[in-house]
Amino acid sequence: MGGLLVNVRAVGMIAAGRLRLAPSPDLHTSRTGEHMNPGVTSTKFGRFSIAEPPLFDRMLIYKGEGLRVADHEPPIPILDQEDLLAQGIHVSQIVPGATDVQALGSCTCNAGTASLAELYATAGKPLPAPLSTTDAAADESFAIELYHAVTDQTGNPSQEWPPSDCGSTGLYVCQELIHQKWISSYLTTNEIHALASLLQQHSVIMGSPWFNAWMEPDAGGFIDGNGGIIDFERAVRSGVAGGHETAVCALERLTLNPLGWIDADKSHVRVRNSWSASWGDHGCYRIHLSTLRMLSLQVDFKAFVL
Repeated sequence: MGGLLVNVRAVGMIAAGRLRLAPSPDLHTSRTGEHMNPGVTSTKFGRFSIAEPPLFDRMLIYKGEGLRVADHEPPIPILDQEDLLAQGIHVSQIVPGATDVQALGSCTCNAGTASLAELYATAGKPLPAPLSTTDAAADESFAIELYHAVTDQTGNPSQEWPPSDCGSTGLYVCQELIHQKWISSYLTTNEIHALASLLQQHSVIMGSPWFNAWMEPDAGGFIDGNGGIIDFERAVRSGVAGGHETAVCALERLTLNPLGWIDADKSHVRVRNSWSASWGDHGCYRIHLSTLRMLSLQVDFKAFVL
């Protein structure tokens, strides 16, 4: 994602109260291709850390409303930010001044495009042009144009694409979609009950650190094992590959305790990635709400509002 403020020391302390980890070199070298671990490419993750201001007016607070499993799969194909030329996508023909590349660090806008398509489809509205339910290249091209517009918001030429493939943030995606009048507003949270509440209506984009241990989901599609503290500590120790944005599409399993609160160890979400349909479970992965709770302030959820 590139714009997520990733504090690996804080993540380690959340996990066990004793871990003291320095940020992985990959967080800062993922654009140069140096010191990258297996599976990490120069475009999967970003390197810039941009702090997001508190947005209390858009914060969703869970108030005890009923929760149930929910599925909001976007109607467009799984996107692929890493095989552009193979898809017949020439960014020089989409964005003036851009140079054709095989891949872009545009995960924020890929996630945003998927969630935007779901929002419109669920509302019974035509998809924003030129989004298509069948043409993945057209959908990826939409995400690429959005990426260009989103990075131009910074006012800092070193964080604008083109020429710098710098990544972005979920906040900038929301602001640009409002500017283009595709959405009217958005809601934000980093708490799992509020996330489950948002998922009752629509999909949610999620920005988080992405650990090296998460590069390949297991046979069940999970990147975080059983969602327990041991698997979380193992992920933290593997190092942070970078920041990443994906689209949470389904609250697949929801277990409540006798008091009506979420049993996070026994609840999980399905999330759409943008590394092609051949990655993970048909392009998706699963993660336990317990892991998202342990990430705490290091994870960010945003839901678009029409």
